[in-house]
Amino acid sequence: MSEIREGQIQEENERAGVTRRGALRGLAGLAAGAAATVLVGGCSNSAAATGTKSAPVIPDGERWSEDGDVVTNVQRIVSPMRGCEDGHQPGVMGSQQNVQAVAFNMITEDRDKVIKLLKEWTTAAENMCAGYPVKEPDAKKYSAPKDTGEAYDLGAAGLTISFGLGATFFQTSDGKDRYGLASIKPEKLDAAMRKFPGDYLEDAECGGDLFLLIAAEDPKVCFHAMRNMVRIAYGKASIKWNKVGYYHTISPEGYAHADRDLFGFRDGTTAPDPGTEEGAKIWDECAWIAADDDPNGKLYAGGTYMMWRAFNMKFESWDEQTLQEQERVIGRTKLEGIPLSGGDDESAEPDLKATDADGNALIDPRSHIACFRSYLNESGHYMCRWGWNWSNGIDGLGQLQGGMYTGGMARDPEKDFYQYMDRWRDCDLTDYFKFTGSAVWLMLPGLKSDQEYIGQQLFEATA
Repeated sequence: MSEIREGQIQEENERAGVTRRGALRGLAGLAAGAAATVLVGGCSNSAAATGTKSAPVIPDGERWSEDGDVVTNVQRIVSPMRGCEDGHQPGVMGSQQNVQAVAFNMITEDRDKVIKLLKEWTTAAENMCAGYPVKEPDAKKYSAPKDTGEAYDLGAAGLTISFGLGATFFQTSDGKDRYGLASIKPEKLDAAMRKFPGDYLEDAECGGDLFLLIAAEDPKVCFHAMRNMVRIAYGKASIKWNKVGYYHTISPEGYAHADRDLFGFRDGTTAPDPGTEEGAKIWDECAWIAADDDPNGKLYAGGTYMMWRAFNMKFESWDEQTLQEQERVIGRTKLEGIPLSGGDDESAEPDLKATDADGNALIDPRSHIACFRSYLNESGHYMCRWGWNWSNGIDGLGQLQGGMYTGGMARDPEKDFYQYMDRWRDCDLTDYFKFTGSAVWLMLPGLKSDQEYIGQQLFEATA
């Protein structure tokens, strides 16, 4: 990025009085933390991508309220991927309005070509996350454009592109060391999760070698980033699956509640917010990999294991249930999201031991809240997660197709995720879900200011 543009962004930030938490209040995500400001706190563009000089075309207009708290133009949100002081990729924590999740199978067996791909991806991602085209546009009429062009006018719109590696990137299922990385494969990186209740997994929706989690406040910006990253990968990696999801639309006034899932209940009310002091502590304890977690932990410190899950919701069956039955299955009131044990709002602590006058449990032991809260109470392990809704017309029987994509971030997959998933066997909500997609990813640490490309430390360690 040019020094002139860097100075412009910094000057605009200072003039706007941007604060990280202020921007998050404006974006108000379920577990926000990466949906970011014009320049996210803790990050810097001091060593941004090279090869682009044209500034993004962004409509004139105010970005923030007078006190600098509220986002009024989401196109102007910029979340740089380089130089984050906390060591984490910004998009791992976020809940922007739109997501494109893409898993790739590697085609090339050439280590140098893999490094080349990561370099090209890194440059393109930095440019797009800053609101620039993939590469400098040109006027050559007889060659393919370097950028597909559909997002030229839209700004960055909070775009984040996060990179993950599957176990088969390090070593194939038959033991082949593909790129000289097998010796540093993280011990807790599983090729696949074990089977859980409700699993009807389809191979076409599971696993992969490489993963990109692309999220933005504008759906076209999100699609544009996905499309161009796929173009760059041509001949080196091919798409195994691509999932498109959405979150609720933000408003200038913000949104102070957990989002509702497609069953109409508030989802993720207990998910720790990494943007708060308490939430950040929980993420440190349960999500972020520490240097001493693995023999090669220094290479992955600041990253996390992401447990990707995709599931279908059985809308027709759910919609036939009475309100009382729906609330019993969830363990909360549908309108306010208050635990059935009582409280002022959705943030109230559920009392799993509370009973009515006849001694009956106010929160059914087989409810969603009881099954999952009981593990937290027993273990002290939180699930750090986000979720995007999805919908895609009807199936051959005329039934609605939709559900949720979730990512559970875990420092220890067994304790911080698998033990939670085992609880589905005792949960009545399982009758209304069908899990079809599953994958385990090592989400790499954030891109450092002195790194040329994401994941560089892995290849240098095995040179």
